[in-house]
Amino acid sequence: MSNVVSTVFEHTSVPYGEDGRLVRGIIARCGAPNCETAVPLPVNLMANGRGMDGNIEWQFIARKLEQKGWRIGKSATAHRCPKCFSAAKFAAIRRSGEKSVNKTEQPLQVVRENAKVMTREDRRIIFEKLNDVYIDGKIGYGRGWTDEKVANDLGVPRAWVKLLREENFGDEVGNEDIREQAAEAQAALAEIRKLEPDMRRLLALADKVEKSLAEIQKVLK
Repeated sequence: MSNVVSTVFEHTSVPYGEDGRLVRGIIARCGAPNCETAVPLPVNLMANGRGMDGNIEWQFIARKLEQKGWRIGKSATAHRCPKCFSAAKFAAIRRSGEKSVNKTEQPLQVVRENAKVMTREDRRIIFEKLNDVYIDGKIGYGRGWTDEKVANDLGVPRAWVKLLREENFGDEVGNEDIREQAAEAQAALAEIRKLEPDMRRLLALADKVEKSLAEIQKVLK
């Protein structure tokens, strides 16, 4: 493997094909602080790098990873996984929006929260995320997802997520965890209802025994 690629990616053997055989490949690691995301990529089809220009090989690998949503840089610390790349784009959008807003362009939808403005790019990224985690209007969000979690995951105001979810998808309440909790509560309530007659009988018996004991105590005195 060329010196250029070996300094930017980790050269190793990676599984390839349905049989999982090990072939020549690389591992790309996200260079963002505190992110441990890594992805393997086979590159054994490139004649083992013989006569292969380093920049061409880097472009081949970068193109394959960028198709998966990665941002590939010229150094190992410049790589960004899809999640960190999206967060970086949002940060850049917010910084440019805070500096100046082009008066000749009207945003498709303006939502102000803490002096922030939602742009078309914001709307597109939030919509794509909702499309991934929101099942349908009847079921609602998939397991563990809410407006708040989507907003935190993307680093955007919750009001933006709420607006696009209501406009294009459905109600937030319908979360799978909430439905499971409701089903468990209903099942527990049904069991309690079944025990209610026995509980009343036992309480009546206890009352009768208590009165009998009171009578006995009077005699013993």
